[in-house]
Amino acid sequence: MSRTPRRPAEPPLPPYGTNDTPPPEIEEPTDEEVAALVFEEAPTTALDVLREHRWLVVGALAIAALAVVLVWLSRPNFLEQPDPPRVGGDVRPFPIDPDAPMNMVFGLLGAQAPHPVPADQRLARYSYGTDIQIDALNQIVYAITIAVPNRSWRGLQVGMPERNAAGTLALLGTPRDTTGRVRETPIEVRGFTVYPSLDERPLRVLRAEVRPPNGCYDVLVDLKPRAVGILLEDGRRYAAVGRGEAEPEWVVTRIRIVNRAIRGPYAAGIAC
Repeated sequence: MSRTPRRPAEPPLPPYGTNDTPPPEIEEPTDEEVAALVFEEAPTTALDVLREHRWLVVGALAIAALAVVLVWLSRPNFLEQPDPPRVGGDVRPFPIDPDAPMNMVFGLLGAQAPHPVPADQRLARYSYGTDIQIDALNQIVYAITIAVPNRSWRGLQVGMPERNAAGTLALLGTPRDTTGRVRETPIEVRGFTVYPSLDERPLRVLRAEVRPPNGCYDVLVDLKPRAVGILLEDGRRYAAVGRGEAEPEWVVTRIRIVNRAIRGPYAAGIAC
């Protein structure tokens, strides 16, 4: 019977801490290394980016502000203010004719206190609303002046185009242009056709004479280019009457009816 040789027993392990080999030494990190490690591991925020690139941000904001200013200064400062203004509501007819007695005027429109007329101290002026005036002589209507677009007289209305005004005048009498040569010349500013002011727009006058048996008065219609707005340029205000190649539109700006049976300052002598 054969025998299996026994394996020699291994010596037991020494207890922990009794090994002769010393454990490896671990070096403590320096403060700089700890700070660098914390900085690398901390998440980057938008505030950190702004702080790191603050000069680039400031420069970008300055460029954007400058661009906005340049665009603002380069654009024309245009205010849309039509003159005469356009009427959106109903236009009421003015029911008074020349040579009417003032007591009839007071009955239809109400009594008003008279005011002196600088052109002739004999006349008394009665105002009815904005830019509606009646001049009377000896309590008889001498002249009617209408300069607002919400009133009409015999179909004539402030703001009406020249062609329509001439056609309406033709129903009363033969219209004539009594202006002569227009001296005012427009200028061009930033693509707009402008005049130095609203009052310096050129003026033309159409006149129609009404004689017996239809009456005895003259109808005078003032025409000016319609202003589309106010243009501000280099501290000045211009009355803009058009843009580009568009022709200005001549419109009625005032209507005056003068009694020719009375001698007064608005006509030469008595006609009938």
